Parts: sequence; C-alpha cells; structure tokens
Amino acid sequence: MGHTRSHTPVPDGPEEVPFVGDLPTFDTRANTDVFHIAHDSPLLSRSPSPAPSVGPHRPWYNRPSPLWLLPLTIIGALLMAATIAPRQELYIRLVCNELRPEYILLPPPAVVSLGADIPNDPQTPIYIPPPAPPNRPAINIPGPNKMCTSDPGVLAASAKLQTALTTSMGLSDRIGRTRVLAIAALGILFTDAVLILVAFYADMLPGGYRFLIVGNIIDGALGGWTTSMAISHAYVSDTVAPAARSRTFSYFTGALFCGMAVGPTLGALVTQYTNDLLTVFYIGTGLHIFYAIFSIFIVPESLDLKARTTATELYKANQDPSATWFTHIKHTVSTFARPLVVFLPHKRPRGKGRDWSLTWVGISFASSMLNMGSYTFKFQYAIAQFGWGTTELGYWMTTMGASRAVHLLILLPLILRGLQRVYRGKRHTYVDLFVARLSLAMEFVGYIVMAITTNIPLFAITTCWMSFGGGFGPSVQSIALALSQDQAADKRTAGDSSTPEYDSTSKSATPSSPSENGTLFGALSVLQAISSQIVGPSLFGLVFVKTISSAPHAIFWTSAGCIIISLFALGMVGLKKEEAVRAEGLDEESPLI
Repeated sequence: MGHTRSHTPVPDGPEEVPFVGDLPTFDTRANTDVFHIAHDSPLLSRSPSPAPSVGPHRPWYNRPSPLWLLPLTIIGALLMAATIAPRQELYIRLVCNELRPEYILLPPPAVVSLGADIPNDPQTPIYIPPPAPPNRPAINIPGPNKMCTSDPGVLAASAKLQTALTTSMGLSDRIGRTRVLAIAALGILFTDAVLILVAFYADMLPGGYRFLIVGNIIDGALGGWTTSMAISHAYVSDTVAPAARSRTFSYFTGALFCGMAVGPTLGALVTQYTNDLLTVFYIGTGLHIFYAIFSIFIVPESLDLKARTTATELYKANQDPSATWFTHIKHTVSTFARPLVVFLPHKRPRGKGRDWSLTWVGISFASSMLNMGSYTFKFQYAIAQFGWGTTELGYWMTTMGASRAVHLLILLPLILRGLQRVYRGKRHTYVDLFVARLSLAMEFVGYIVMAITTNIPLFAITTCWMSFGGGFGPSVQSIALALSQDQAADKRTAGDSSTPEYDSTSKSATPSSPSENGTLFGALSVLQAISSQIVGPSLFGLVFVKTISSAPHAIFWTSAGCIIISLFALGMVGLKKEEAVRAEGLDEESPLI
C-alpha cells in the first residue's frame, strides 16, 4: 500500500503509539496501516519535519502539515454537535406532522377588514374572500405543541426512524488522503441536503419522512464523519515523526472536544435567534461545501504520486479477473471481519493452555461501545421526560462536552501521573487496567442514578459525573496493545524453540512491527463500528420503542447492563507478571494516555 516494513531496530527508542480514542473507523483494516508507517519508509523521515517526499523546498502553502486539518477538525466537530439537538426535534416534528396532524398549531384565521366598503343596503351581497389554504406545516418555533413530544406513538416512530438512519450509515492509499476527506464531506452534505428537502416536501417524497434514510445511505457509502477523522489520523501519520504523533493527536483530540462543547450552544443560539430549526442546517450545508473545496484545492496531499501508484498497482494485482459478483461480496465480508482474528484466544508457549485476555478485552470494548448507539434515544428521553427543546438540549450537551473535555485534557493526565507514582516500578498496563475498571464503575453508578431519578438538576449533574468514564477508551486500547505485543512475544518464543538457531530468516519474520499494531487498531475499529453503528442503535431503539409509554427509564437500565458485562469481561483480563515481562524485555512501550 505504499508502506514499507522494516525490522531494523531504531536507535532513537521505541515508537510512541498515537492515542486514537474513539475515532478510527472500520475502513482501517489489517492491510491498510494508516496509523503507523515504517521508520525507513520514504513517506516519513526520522526528524520531526515532514517526509522527504514533501521536502522543505516546496513553498509553505504546498507543504503537508497537520495544521491544515486542525481548523477542519474544529469545523466538523462544531457542525456535528450543533445539529444534534435541532435534528432530534426536527425528526419528532416530521413524524408528528404525518402521524398526528391534529397537533399542528395552525395560525389564527386572518381578520377580514371590511371598513367603509360595507354597503348600507342589507340586501346587497358582500364578497368575502375564502380563507387561504394552510401552508405546509412550518418547521419553526413554536411549531407543534407539547403533545408531540409527549405522545408515545410519535416518539416510538421517531425512534424507529433514527434506528434505521444510524444502522444505514454503518480508498485513501490509492487516490490520496485529501480526496477521501472531500468525499466524506460530500456524504455529510448529502445528509443535510436530504433533511432540508424532506422538511419542505415530506408529503411529496416517496415514503414521506422515511426518505431521510436515502441521505444516510449515501453518507455511509461515502464514509461520513468517522472516515474523515480516520483519514485525518492517516494524514498526521504521513507528515509527523513517530515521536511527535501522540502530542499531535492530543491537539486534535482537544480540538474535537472544543468543537463538541461549543457546537450545541451555538446551534441552540442560532435556532433561538432565527426562530427556525433549518437555519443551522443551511449553515452546515454551506460549510460542508467549503470543507470539500478546501480539502481538494487547498490542503496539500500527504502521499506523493509514487506511493499512490504503488498502492494502486498492488490493489490491481490482488484482484482476480475471473471473480464473480459472489466472490466480490465474499471478499468484502472477509476483509471486513479479518482483523477480528486478533481477538481469538491463542496458545501459550510450552503447552500452558490458551490465553483469553485479549478476547475478554474485545468483549469489554464491544459491550461498552454499545452505549454509543443509545445517545439519540437518550436525547429523545430528555425531550419527552423534561419537555426540553432545542435550546435546552443544546445547553445540556455543551455542559456534557465541556465536562468530558476538562476530564480528558486536564484531570485524567493528573490522575494518571499520581497513579504512576503509586504503581512505581510496575508495568504501565496495571495503571491502565485500574483506570479502565474505575471508569466503567463510575459510568455504572451514573446510569443507575439516571434510571431512578426524574429530578432535572440531578439528571444534569449525573451526566457530567459520567464524563469520568471517559478514561475507559484510551486505557483499554493501551491494554489491548500491550496484550497484543505479549502475544507476538509468545509466538516468537514458540518459533525459537521449534526452529534451528541457524535459520536466521525465521527469526526475523515475526518481530513486533507496526503492521501488528495496525491490525489491532483495525480490529478495534471493526468492533466499534458493529457495536455503535449496527447492534447498539438496534438494541436501544427496540428497547425505547417498546418501553417509552410504560417504562421510559429502561434504556438506562439497559446501558447499566452493558457496563456490567464490560466490567465482568475486564475483570477476567490477566496481565503478565513483572518477572516474565522483564525477562522478555517487552516493557518498552509507553502509555497511550
């Protein structure tokens, strides 16, 4: 794919593994190592400066740098967060317009001014113009009354719609990073354009409000938000030296959370000022067009023509000219699921049974990611339970985003520094495992409180409390990476014990390489995609639809159940003892967070 693999030891020390959080998508596969590039790759130099292929002789405006993508990341996160609350209310109103048209508040009848034109003769007929037919239900404020947001049938239909939308959403090495960024932006643009179209012409489109699914299908086919973030990670990997990647990714994480924190309040203020739910989508459409144009014509490409040509030739060489459509489908499915092989239990060296630790980590990660598919239904719960509108939702989401940003960027690093002093001399995975378990425990307590309370201040405080569960994602990825490296060491041990010493080629065939890390992150991305975009929305959508009229708190009990499963799986994880680690010399990696 244009990357070279080298097993030559690097004198500058071990490579830092970038913190990728919850952002990678399932397009990051085993054979597309976008998170790491070999140290001797022509795409990357050992210095902090960009790669030789994009050397210093190029002018600054044509030189790839992560700074080009930083404003795009802020804009993308801000737009995504700004449209969440209006989108929730808009879905409910579209459904209400079709299912409960009697709830629509029509404007008062016009007052007919007759004035001095009234004839004195009572027998003279007077022409009174007929009332104008009511316009298409306006998607503005106040719009439908509170009966829409408290009607179980409307909320259930809206939940079904969002389940279908989220599930339907579920190249860069060959055509370049910037083009894929533009394509992903166009996918999001299609989603907003279809939503605006449905808002005005729902009664004329096939399926009515269900036509929204078309926009999400296009968005999913073109990659959408998650793909644009993953390609941004690949762009950074192309242009930043390994030692500086973690710091660069932390900047992107901070930019992401800043956008997520400011976006909801900004969207609420725009909606309140313009008195129109669609205004924020007009702005989003224009900015996504700017995003696509900026990506294609302004942002310098990080992969040179030689690297893209090599990747294209390799892709064509792997294609079977005699393959049928069934073969292509089978290959697509197998390619999607191939990274999950890393989670299968492997045999320990010298016949000590199987090691299930990485399998349990995968189960814990997948179970926790299920809750990501519940957010839209929890927003609907707040609308139905507390009578919140776009403004209240925006302020609430801003508070949640700000608290999570403060925790991840300020509090968690300080907590980790203190824990490293407590666990001084031990492998960093012990700290990561403790943080992951503590984060899950805090989330569990939060979901229990949310399930039993109807007090608005306590509900809001609890959602801020749950930001302390944000340490689970990076911690569990660090644990998975350490366990994956342990497995690679076990394989080398087994290979050395069964191979003659003079066979030097077999010894160098299995060292831990960036490709193994890429395979692991690809597997985590597949798990996240399946859990958060397919299984999660289906599970929580079904629970919400079935219980909204009788037990609306059921979605929080379901979330608590997912956390219990995740905690149990994480409790089954066993780390290598310190003596074994020191003997094998494997404890060279640094924590991801």
